[in-house]
Amino acid sequence: MMFLMLAISLGLLFLIHYLSNQKIQYEVNFPSSKKRFIIKLLQFIKFAPVIALLVLLVLILSTLHTKAGIRLSHAWYAAQFWAYYTFLYCIYMMTKKKLFLLSMIFSLFIAIYITPFFHFENQFTGYNVFVADIFGTLMFINLWMEISRVLVQIKNK
Repeated sequence: MMFLMLAISLGLLFLIHYLSNQKIQYEVNFPSSKKRFIIKLLQFIKFAPVIALLVLLVLILSTLHTKAGIRLSHAWYAAQFWAYYTFLYCIYMMTKKKLFLLSMIFSLFIAIYITPFFHFENQFTGYNVFVADIFGTLMFINLWMEISRVLVQIKNK
């Protein structure tokens, strides 16, 4: 199951890259208030995984003193799927294309499955936690670049 999760991570990474490279044609002209909301939401999504990691780091330092490494890895990896879901939702709101909706739902199901700590702990043990960290970092970098690309497209419209 661990390899399936990593394959899904890699698949979402390439899917987001592919979808963002396509020229996103906005079928509807948004009012300026909705455009500002989408821009602010996308800017928040860029930082959300880091915020989640910092919040959990504070919790680990203050109360959760056991399994600190795997808890931080879990927070980092699960936050990437939630960020991908939110990004795909924003893109779906703008374009209303079914491909974004399907990938959004897929990312949501994976995020819901991986969020409970015991699911992550059962799949990623030992050195495999480091592999989840690497995949989470790759997903973060990819999402950061693609959100930046979409924000430039929105601001230039």
